[in-house]
Amino acid sequence: MTLQLFLALLLFAAVTAYTPGPNNTLLMASGMIHGFKATLPMAMGVALGFRLMTACVGLGRVFEI
Repeated sequence: MTLQLFLALLLFAAVTAYTPGPNNTLLMASGMIHGFKATLPMAMGVALGFRLMTACVGLGRVFEI
C-alpha cells in the first residue's frame, strides 16, 4: 500500500467516524470520480449540514417546537 493510498484511507476513516449515514459513501464515490479538490465543497456541505441539523434538533428540544 502506497503512502498516498494509506493517507486517503486514513482521511476516509476519519470522515466516516465523524459523520453518519450514506453521506460517506456519496463522498467516497464523488472523490473517486471527480477527485479530491472537486469533492471538497460537498464534504464541507455534509459537515455543515450535519451541524445545522444537530443544532435544529437541539433548538427544537429547548423550545419544544
